[in-house]
Amino acid sequence: MKYIKRYIILISIALLSFASCIKEVEFTGEETAPLPVLNCLVGDGDTVVYADLTKSLFFLRRGDFAPIIDAEVVLTCNGTEYPMTLVGDSVYKLRHTFAAGDMVSISATMPEFGTITSSTTTVPPKLDFVRVYCNKEDGEDIVKSLTLKFENKAPQNSYYQIKISRRLRPNEYDNMSWWWYWSWDIEKYEYISCNDTRILFTNTDFPSITEGRYILFSAKNFQGDTVSITIELDNPQQMVDEYKFFCVDIFSISESLYKYISTANNFYSSHDNPFTEPVQVYTNISGGLGVLGTISYTPKSVIGVLDKKNSLL
Repeated sequence: MKYIKRYIILISIALLSFASCIKEVEFTGEETAPLPVLNCLVGDGDTVVYADLTKSLFFLRRGDFAPIIDAEVVLTCNGTEYPMTLVGDSVYKLRHTFAAGDMVSISATMPEFGTITSSTTTVPPKLDFVRVYCNKEDGEDIVKSLTLKFENKAPQNSYYQIKISRRLRPNEYDNMSWWWYWSWDIEKYEYISCNDTRILFTNTDFPSITEGRYILFSAKNFQGDTVSITIELDNPQQMVDEYKFFCVDIFSISESLYKYISTANNFYSSHDNPFTEPVQVYTNISGGLGVLGTISYTPKSVIGVLDKKNSLL
């Protein structure tokens, strides 16, 4: 009988160990008033630009952001002001052609919040690719890293976003079935070096310019005619005939957009973790939240095939 009691006690202790220690605490603080949130992205060669203007949402509330439709939104380019037109819920539109080197800023005047303004940012120049190399293991047809070489026209503002994927075929339009163009992202990277010096990078899938996982990094102050970026793959890629195409998308972005994506990615990666410090998402909007970012797109993806000289053409 005493053994039965002992087993009952042990089972009771085991069950108690699985009991939840979570206690709901009612929030008794003061709910902060909403702030205007203004987001806009301007690219080299863009002929149409959109801005999104909404109200912020208290962190304990759930739902959609309330649009602001009674604002005067003005985008300034090289000192000339261009009013934007409301074309939908919270969306304002401007038709204007932008180019590398343009200095842009944006402002919004609202009856409820007054005027908010962004800092001025410059549209970065496009990148001119020199070559892309595949670095393979000795004696094996396995790619360990990729090296991208391009001209560095603006070393003082060298922030980049890169996405690398594998494809069955290059970007050709013929009578082949759609699945010939199927691709997948290379998701993990060991490290990145710039001109043989390791640099910090963010491995992120935060919704941004491209869908899926991409690399975000800064090569600021690395000067020279050509910048060499080596991306070490965490999972070396076996090269077979069916999957011998690499697709590389690279964007030159402003410092403001770089800081916004980096901090936003950290915020979304940690906001459900009670043991992490709160992350403040970067903003360059005075009097509100959001970001004015600038970007230069590559004309097309860099797609190549391995040749006998171990280069990706």
